[in-house]
Amino acid sequence: MTIDSTTAVNKRFLNPVFVFIAEKTKITRMNDMPRKPLHHVTDPATWRTLCAPVRLEIVETLRLLAPCGIAAVAEHLDRPADTLYRHFRKLVETGVVLKTEIRQTGHRPGQIYDLIADDITCRFSRKGNAMAGEAVLMTAQSILKMTDRTFRAAADAGLLSTLDRGLPSDVRAFFEHAWLSPEDSERLMQLFGEIKQLLDDKRPKGDGRLCLVSVLMAPIVRKRPATPRKTEPNGHAAATTSRRSQRPTHSTTNRR
Repeated sequence: MTIDSTTAVNKRFLNPVFVFIAEKTKITRMNDMPRKPLHHVTDPATWRTLCAPVRLEIVETLRLLAPCGIAAVAEHLDRPADTLYRHFRKLVETGVVLKTEIRQTGHRPGQIYDLIADDITCRFSRKGNAMAGEAVLMTAQSILKMTDRTFRAAADAGLLSTLDRGLPSDVRAFFEHAWLSPEDSERLMQLFGEIKQLLDDKRPKGDGRLCLVSVLMAPIVRKRPATPRKTEPNGHAAATTSRRSQRPTHSTTNRR
């Protein structure tokens, strides 16, 4: 799921992406109608319903496993199945998750679910800017919660314990501040798209470890206007001196 360029927040400044690479057996789709490649959610309230962390995990799991039942999703997420039923009901109400068929699972028939499309994006009109902004914020918060949960579980399993020898090859955590021109932002969006395509190509089970990749980008908002960096003719940043450092210093001695 991604945020499209036509949301109230411009694509140049915020484009959250999250992807699970699932370790699963390849499942033959049982419904004759293939998924659409892309589905746009145009209602901010519907997007907010989707963006609870558990529901985002369900949608991403369905991208990997569906058509399947709730039990398969629960096993993949390592959650009790009975805690997911109400979330499935909400997702079906949004139209993003579909009931496809009844299939015999174990001793009784069970409902099978699928997604309306391979990718779900939001595309809000300019009329509901306040609601759209709130929906985008909720998306970012949910991604952060899922990322925190994943890192905590990895730490508890001892997978982050090699930090004294450098980060493991499948663990990265960093953030950067940078002054970006519109061209720079557009280039970043292209790179994010290439990363997402790489991850999408790895959705079927293959060699390697199941991983979570989270990408967040947003503009910095300051209460006080930031002072632009001055550059010398050679392109290097000019040295700046604060007023405090320009004040004369006074030495003091203790009187005896």
